[in-house]
Amino acid sequence: MYEKKLIVVGLPMIAVTYGLSRFSYGLMLPYINNTLKMDQYTSGVISSLSYIAYCIAIVLAMVFSNKVTSKVIVVTAGLTSIIGLAIISSSPNAGVLGLGIFLAGLSTGFSSPPYANIIDQNVEPRLQNQTNSWINSGTSIGTAFTGLIAIIMADSWRETYFIFMIIAIFVLISNYKMLPKNQPLVGNGAVGFIKEEWKRATPLILASLLLGISCSAYWTFSRDFMLNNESVPGYLGEWLWVIIGLAGLVGGAAGAFINKFGLMPAYKISVIALSTSSLLLGAFADHIVIGFLSPTLFGSSYIFMTGVLIVWGISLFKSNPSFGLGVPFLILALGQAIGAVLSGIIAGIMGYHALFIGASIIGYVSLIFRHKNKKIMS
Repeated sequence: MYEKKLIVVGLPMIAVTYGLSRFSYGLMLPYINNTLKMDQYTSGVISSLSYIAYCIAIVLAMVFSNKVTSKVIVVTAGLTSIIGLAIISSSPNAGVLGLGIFLAGLSTGFSSPPYANIIDQNVEPRLQNQTNSWINSGTSIGTAFTGLIAIIMADSWRETYFIFMIIAIFVLISNYKMLPKNQPLVGNGAVGFIKEEWKRATPLILASLLLGISCSAYWTFSRDFMLNNESVPGYLGEWLWVIIGLAGLVGGAAGAFINKFGLMPAYKISVIALSTSSLLLGAFADHIVIGFLSPTLFGSSYIFMTGVLIVWGISLFKSNPSFGLGVPFLILALGQAIGAVLSGIIAGIMGYHALFIGASIIGYVSLIFRHKNKKIMS
């Protein structure tokens, strides 16, 4: 039954670090711009700081997985989230905002790898895929909650981030109380640096990079695009994040789907759906139906896809589960950092339609990569 306790505390932490601390920036961007008067390039650069911070933190989390307990890393995630959200809520200019976004982004990188280790050591093997997937779906709940709060609070983005900070405090306390106190360290050995494992991981790394570049446009600019699209009702832009988040709950079933149908079918379905969501937004955004269908596809497929990457990675890096989760998420974030900057440039030069269509094409290309094993069971 310990897997249920892990989900109870792990899912909210992922909701805070991913939904509230990281992806909320794209949701709040229109309101922040109204106050700080940032152009698209500046918005894109600040967005990339979150991804860069994530890359740094996830590397640190993996490297120190055999030096400090997983609980210490989770607590570090909570603290950086709280500090980052506090700075964002009080930022007077783009520079300070960027600092807050960076610190909040660190929390995301620190939060995921330690749960993989805790699950590996405390949950029976047949339930590990599902437990990892459900904790990972915290992103969708955080996203939906962020969207709902933003609608209620309207353009009061500073107050919204302050509320997020208070929530992060309570989530950190719950994790500190419930996570195992004497979690054994990951074996010292190679700490995941086994040459054969890295060789087998090449398709996973390349796929994660392209998918990160592809989805960054949606995370950063989709809501701003919909809010400024006069051809569709304004409520579509306002409720976009809620739709994405609620649809993302489907992604919690990724582990069970993989156990039944195999890894590559799950990967292909998630990538096709994810890429199509961007294509629909870029090519048919003037239709109301697309305003619902596109974020529904994106939310469900993004969380599902990241769940697939977790299982794929852990199946490769058997010597260290934190690497199995950390490597694809690191490369995914690296792609998102690159994509955020490129998205800001492309949106400024060619417009949002070209941006989202181009993003979809990059996503479709990632279908050429595959795991050698046709079926991976827990």
